[in-house]
Order: sequence, then C-alpha cells, then structure tokens
Amino acid sequence: MSEPTISYVIPVHNQIAELRKTVRLLVTRLVHLPGSEVILVENGSTDGSGPLCLSLAATMNSDETSVRVTTSAKGLGFAWRRGMAMARGEALVLTAADLPFGFTDLDGYLGLSPRPPLVMGSKTHRDSQIETPAVRRAMSAGFGLLRAGLIGLTLDTQGSVLIQRSLAQVLLPRLRAGDYLIGAEINLWAVHEGVTPIEIPVVYTASGRSTVSPIRDSVAMAAGLLTLRRRIADERRLSGHTGEAVAS
Repeated sequence: MSEPTISYVIPVHNQIAELRKTVRLLVTRLVHLPGSEVILVENGSTDGSGPLCLSLAATMNSDETSVRVTTSAKGLGFAWRRGMAMARGEALVLTAADLPFGFTDLDGYLGLSPRPPLVMGSKTHRDSQIETPAVRRAMSAGFGLLRAGLIGLTLDTQGSVLIQRSLAQVLLPRLRAGDYLIGAEINLWAVHEGVTPIEIPVVYTASGRSTVSPIRDSVAMAAGLLTLRRRIADERRLSGHTGEAVAS
C-alpha cells in the first residue's frame, strides 16, 4: 500500500515556547511522505506565537513539506475546523501543538491495512502506554460515561484524529464545536455517515502543564454533549428515524 500525503493540523494558542521544536519535528518526519504539509492555525495568541508561525513558514517551507499558516477564532474546535477546510493531504492528523503522542498515532495509522476512513489515537486503548495525574484520569473516565450515555459514543474522542480528507469534507458542514468537544462531534457525525471509527494505541505522558479546570470544563462538556443530543433528536425527527446512535 502506498503512503498517503499527510496534512498535520496544529492549533497554535500561546505556544511560543514549544512551537519551533514542534515544526522541526514535523518537517523532519514528513520528509518521508513527500507532498505532505503542516498547517499552523493561530487562534488568539498573545505571546508572539502569531509572528513565529509566519517566520517558521517562511524558513521551513520546502518542496517536500509545505508549512502553511492561517488563523481562526480562539478554541481547539475552531482551529481544527479551519485546518480541515484548507487541508490538501490525502489524510489529516488533527492533534495538539505539543504533539502529545509523538508520532505513535501516525505510525500506528500508517501501519494499518487497509487504512480506515477515521482513526482515533486513543488513550483508553488497552495497549496504550499512559502516564497522567489521577484527577485527569477521573475526568476523562467521567466524560466517557457521560458521552456514552448521552450520544452513544463508547470510544475515546479526546485523542488525536486521523481522518481521510474525503470524509473530513463530508463532515465539515455539520461541525459546530469551537472547543474540545470537536473530537466527539467528528466521531458522532462520522457514525451517522455509516463510518466505524477505529481506535489505535498511543504513548502519552502528561506534561504537567494543563489549563483544564475540573468544574468549568466538566460543565462545558456536559452542556456540549446535551446540545449534540438535541441535534441528533432533531435530525431523527426530520428524517423519520428512531433509536439511539451507537458507535462500534
């Protein structure tokens, strides 16, 4: 099976300390997949990350791997959606600016044959190697139970997303999340398109630097899931379907 061209979508929000290293790692890795690209999506930085994105694009862009810069409203969902809209690769990797799984997600995806339309780099996969604080593990477990109960998704939607561009273009008009709910939303509408998301193991060690607020973010995610549940119900009413959405 031939190797696909890859579009790495990197949301950039106050990442000046690590951004240069991240782009260098990506360009070095993607040189083996010529025609691939790195899309830096600056979304509301106040630390100089915006000018650094432009500088990196000017100095690290090459014939083998292009480095492109765009902007979006503040928020992971807005950044991923913007990157999805402009990606040119055959497959997209939607991840974070610190590459939390290194390249274990990409390597796992490339090792699949055939490659599914949608793959999740999953921290809950039984073969994943994960080191995270107990509080974050508890939050993830609680969110997983809520997600399964409200919208029927039983897989980990909080990791990286590896998605064929053709599917991304189909899903994009239905995506509305501007925050971390974007992963759940991508998987939800993919399931409604008849796609079965596949989870692959990753290696992850928490950096210790987290902006997660247990109360604020838990409330926001619960509210977002309820909104998705209402959208599912509305769509069923319009289409005349009944029953719960279930992800394999």
